[in-house]
Amino acid sequence: MEFISERTAYTMISDTVVKAGVSLFNAVKYIYMIADKDFYNINVKDIFKIALKNITDTTCLYNTGIKLDKERCKEMNSPEYERVLSLMVYSFAVRLPELKNIKTKGGALNDKQIKTVFDMVIAKGAGNYENAIADDFEEIRRMVKLGKSVPAYDAEWFKGYIYGYVPALASVNNKNLFLLGSCDILFTLFYSALEEELERVLNSLAAQI
Repeated sequence: MEFISERTAYTMISDTVVKAGVSLFNAVKYIYMIADKDFYNINVKDIFKIALKNITDTTCLYNTGIKLDKERCKEMNSPEYERVLSLMVYSFAVRLPELKNIKTKGGALNDKQIKTVFDMVIAKGAGNYENAIADDFEEIRRMVKLGKSVPAYDAEWFKGYIYGYVPALASVNNKNLFLLGSCDILFTLFYSALEEELERVLNSLAAQI
């Protein structure tokens, strides 16, 4: 794909992936908070709606009028849970080869360009802690090249990591079940929104040529 400035383009694409990861990380914390004292005052649909409206706006949930409270999220205040942010970004990054399917007037990203963006995202802190994410960048690239469908994005890796490394969130109680159930829906919708945003970014970059 041709760009006026490849470096600028790669930065925009990688920033989109990173910001989406941060936004998802924040959305999960907000959902966990409202499962506590605000369960009957704030509709979880509102969290979804605000978070999905602009997935690169990492502060959009401030509009709910509630602030993240470490005490109310104390189960998430561990080094093991903090790694979830890095994992979320990584889970998006490994799927970057799917961008090859997006055709713009400037063409489509080639393998080298996609790998450059992937490396930039990794350099910004994405990582696969304890190999929690089964998806593999090279395998997905091979599937895209062969025209095979990539398995749908879901929250299974997140739940598996929670069960293995964050026992405070894995115990059976209403708050945890509400969180994990919400994530089943949120993760799928969030990735769909990210795909749309990345397509918009690529078309915007192509329009500048």
